[in-house]
Amino acid sequence: MSEVPIVEPEAHPKGKYAWQNLLVLFLQVCAWWTILTALHRYESWAVRLPLLLLFCAMMQGVFSLMHECFHRNAHPDKRINDLVCWVGATLFATSPTLHRVQHWGHHVRNRTEAERGDFIHSGETAGKKITLYYVAVLGGLWISGFVFPLLVPFLPYCVVSYLARTKRFNTYAGIFANLKPQDWQRVRIEAVASAACWALAVWLSGWSWPLLAIAYGCFAFTWSSLQWVYHLGAPIDVVEGAYNLRLPTPLRWFFLNFNYNLTHHREPHRPWQELFAASNQKETQPLWYRWALVFKPPVPYPEDLSDLAKRYF
Repeated sequence: MSEVPIVEPEAHPKGKYAWQNLLVLFLQVCAWWTILTALHRYESWAVRLPLLLLFCAMMQGVFSLMHECFHRNAHPDKRINDLVCWVGATLFATSPTLHRVQHWGHHVRNRTEAERGDFIHSGETAGKKITLYYVAVLGGLWISGFVFPLLVPFLPYCVVSYLARTKRFNTYAGIFANLKPQDWQRVRIEAVASAACWALAVWLSGWSWPLLAIAYGCFAFTWSSLQWVYHLGAPIDVVEGAYNLRLPTPLRWFFLNFNYNLTHHREPHRPWQELFAASNQKETQPLWYRWALVFKPPVPYPEDLSDLAKRYF
């Protein structure tokens, strides 16, 4: 298995596209407010459905910019980098610290037992694995990232040992094995601050919670299912166990090149602005094809791993 690259970014701050990233964040905030307001203004679902699709695509980019912050690529000033991450996470409705810890762990655990959602291993129960898998990809990943930070202010730090008990087969349980006491406190502060911002936004805008739930429910499904699309069926390798996937250019812009996931795993500190040019476009698959594979149920872990060799078309 390939050597795990260093992903904790303290020694590798870049942020050379700082002003471009700040502009992207500004446009995302404007788009978030405009789309949600338009959803409330127009009652026709012929108008609302395209708006929901646009919202889901735009919010993928919100996560991608958060991801840049995890790697200290959004801005060279750590305080501004963290602020960009918190603003994006507030739009996303989650804790940036929780996702940062998870993402650093993902680079270490990729295609290990903890991140083989496509396979059932010895020691796992098939029914439980399949149920949890579908709960996760049908929206549960986003929902857990929304609900858990709201609970943290009311939970003591000592619960992390209990929550981490299934980390061998569950990368999200692995988050809690890596959460430090200061991370726990940051999640608490982020949750309270984000909840206050959301309450203010809803009060100023007059948005309705049911319609917001529909918008974020659609996003929860699309984002959660797309989290596994780059890795399922990939080789069992912590770095090479990922795919670069093709998207139409406008969608690629919305995603901020996040679809070039293999290139990112090879070079975790390369900014999103450079991923397309750094990738071999002949060594890709279409994202829609990989996304369809996500909905296949997990199968027993194969003895012959040759079928996991990469195929490009």
